[in-house]
Amino acid sequence: MTDSDNLTTLKGKLRKHRFLYSLANIPYPAPQWNKSVRNLIDELGTKAEILDLGAGTRRRAEHVINLEIETMPNVDIVADGHYLPFRSETFDAVILEAVLEHVQNPQQMVAEIRRILKKGGYICAAAPFLQGYHAAPHDYRRYTTSGFELLFADFQKLASGPCAGPTATLHWIFREYVGLLLSCGNLWLAKFISIFIGWLTFPIVFLDSALKFNKHAHILASAVYFIGRKE
Repeated sequence: MTDSDNLTTLKGKLRKHRFLYSLANIPYPAPQWNKSVRNLIDELGTKAEILDLGAGTRRRAEHVINLEIETMPNVDIVADGHYLPFRSETFDAVILEAVLEHVQNPQQMVAEIRRILKKGGYICAAAPFLQGYHAAPHDYRRYTTSGFELLFADFQKLASGPCAGPTATLHWIFREYVGLLLSCGNLWLAKFISIFIGWLTFPIVFLDSALKFNKHAHILASAVYFIGRKE
């Protein structure tokens, strides 16, 4: 196996441990996205059927159903998001965070989500725009805000925009760049340096709070989001 394959395998194991995974991946803040998702969960109430597709080990609320591609803590259902094991019009909302960059056919997954949503049901999706390569186990694509809106064109748009801002972009690229520069071609050393530099300089990320009201922040956003409704 190559170093890249070994790193992907290690990342898969770390993904089952929320703290270690966050420590190794630098959890960039996305306040607007997190607030929107929390508000929707609260507004729908505890009797709503909500699916977190690609939840990892996170549990957003006790009544939210967690689906993942493999077994890990807090996962309720193991399945492939391209072929969701639910009847049509089952859910009031589907949450999809940092998943679509890793799947082979995002259009098929979005179509499946639309199928399992009730009429009037909500989709809350987020994906990277300007981020470094991060396989889990694959990494295929990035989205602009307009490209993300196009992917969800069959939904009524309620909100969209950047969810991790330009400073997060700058920080991610800087730490990865320093890691590559000082690693002498050793991928393991590059990743170690990147994580070390990332945490050492992490406070700069909070400069994004000064850009969250800038209407042009999306042109350098680290990640984008879309909230829509099935008409």
